[in-house]
Amino acid sequence: MIGTTVAMQGLGQLRKVFALMPLPFVPRLLPLKITAPLVSGIVLSIVVMVYATLGFNRLDLQNRSASGILETQAALVDMLLLIVDAESGQRGYLLTGNPEYLEPYKAATERYEHSFRELLRMDRAHGTIEQRERLARLSTLAGNKLFELESTIALFDGGNRDAALAVINTGNGKRTMDALRAEFAQLQLELERQVTTGVQHWNDDIKFARLGMFMMTAFTVALLVVVWILARREIATREEQRRRVAGERDRLDQEVRERTAELAELSTHLHVIQETERAKLARDIHDELGSILVSAKMDVAWVQDRLRRNDPENSEKLERALGTLDDGVDIKRRIIEELRPTLLDNLGLSAALEWQLHEICDKAKIDCQICLPDADDSGLPPSQSIALYRILQEALTNVIKYAQAKKVDVNFALTSDQVSLTIEDDGVGIPERASDHRLSHGIAGMRQRVRAFDGEFSIARRPQGGTIIEVRLPLQRSDEKKAGTETAPA
Repeated sequence: MIGTTVAMQGLGQLRKVFALMPLPFVPRLLPLKITAPLVSGIVLSIVVMVYATLGFNRLDLQNRSASGILETQAALVDMLLLIVDAESGQRGYLLTGNPEYLEPYKAATERYEHSFRELLRMDRAHGTIEQRERLARLSTLAGNKLFELESTIALFDGGNRDAALAVINTGNGKRTMDALRAEFAQLQLELERQVTTGVQHWNDDIKFARLGMFMMTAFTVALLVVVWILARREIATREEQRRRVAGERDRLDQEVRERTAELAELSTHLHVIQETERAKLARDIHDELGSILVSAKMDVAWVQDRLRRNDPENSEKLERALGTLDDGVDIKRRIIEELRPTLLDNLGLSAALEWQLHEICDKAKIDCQICLPDADDSGLPPSQSIALYRILQEALTNVIKYAQAKKVDVNFALTSDQVSLTIEDDGVGIPERASDHRLSHGIAGMRQRVRAFDGEFSIARRPQGGTIIEVRLPLQRSDEKKAGTETAPA
C-alpha cells in the first residue's frame, strides 16, 4: 500500500512536470520508455498490495486463532480448578462434617456445566479432531470424578461415614484425578504447540511482508529515479525543440518583416514612380501637345478670318474646326489635371481638395461640404500633399461606385506636428472585413500611402450609417527620399 501511494505520488509529480511544459509540445500519450516503467511499477504495486492484504488477513486469522486457543487454555484451567475445588470441599466435609465445606463443592459443580459448554464451543471453533477426542475423554473422567464425589457425600449424609471413607480409601478417586490431570497436561501441550506454530507463521508472514514492502519501496524509488531521468531528458529534448522552433519562428518573422518592408518600400517606390511619370506625362502634354493645339488653333483662326467674307461655306467648316480644337484643349487640360493637378502646385492642397471634392460630387449630384484649416498649407511637402489628394480621390471614387450616398463631409486639419484628413458619407456603409479583403486594392493603396509616411489609417462603418475614413500623418517639413516626387511645372 505504501509502494502504491509512492508510485501514485510519482505519477502526480510527473503530471505536474508535463503540465508546466508549453502546450504545443505536450503529447497526448507519454513515450513508451516512460510508460513501460510506470505500468510495471503500477502492476507490481497492485500485486504487492494484494499479497499484503492477504497477509494481513492471515495475520488477523492467526491472531483470532491464538486468542481462541488462549481462551481454551484458560477454560481448561478453570474446569480443572473447579474439579479440584469440588474435591477439596468434599474431603473437608467428610473429615469435619461441617456443612460450610460443601459451599465450594456446590459452587464448583454449578459452574462446571457452564464452563464445560464454553470449552466445547471454543474447541469447535479452534480445535482439531484429536483435541476434540481428548476433550471427550477429559469430560468422561471429570464426570466420573464428580459422580464419585457426589456418591461419597450421599453416603456420608445417609449416616454411612465409614462407607464413604472406605470409598475414598479405595484409591479410585486418586487414579481418576491423576488420569484427569494427565489428559489436561496433554491437551495443554497440544494447545501450546498450536499457539507456537501460529506465532511462527505469524512471524514468517510479517517478515515476508516487510521484505516485500522493502523491495517495493526500493523498486518505487528506482522507478521514480528512472522516470525522473527520462522526464529530464524528455523535457530537455522538448526544450531544445522549442528553442529550435522559436528560433525558426523568429527567423521567419524577421524574414517576413524584411519582405514586408521591402514590399512596402517597393509599393512606395512605385507610387513615387507613378507620380513622377504622371508629372512628366502632364509636363509633356502641356509643353508639346498644348503648343501644337494652340498653334493649330491660331492658324485655323487666321485662315477662317480671311475666308469669312469671300468663302462663307469653308469659313463655317473652319469655325467647327476651331470648336473641335477648343474641345481638344479642354480634354488636354482635364488629362493634365487628372495626371497632376495644377491647383496642388499653384494654390496648395486646400484648394486642390476643395476643387476635387466639388468636381466629383457635382457631377454625381451629391451634396458635399469641406472644412479647411485657417493655417497656410504651403509648407506641406509635395509628397504628402499628393498622397492626401490621391486618398481623397480614391475615397470619392468608392463613394460614387458603392456607397449610394447623398452627402459627403470632408475635414482637412493642419497642426504644428500633424496633418489629418477625415472623409465621411451617409451611404450603405463598408461591408464587414472588406478592408482586409485581398481584392480591396483601393483601400490597400490608401493604407500604403499612409504607411509610407509612418501615419495612421482607419476605415470603419459609422454607428449612424455610412463610412468614415481617417488619415493622420506626421507633418514633414521636407520630402523624405522614400516618398519624394517631382512636381509638374505650372
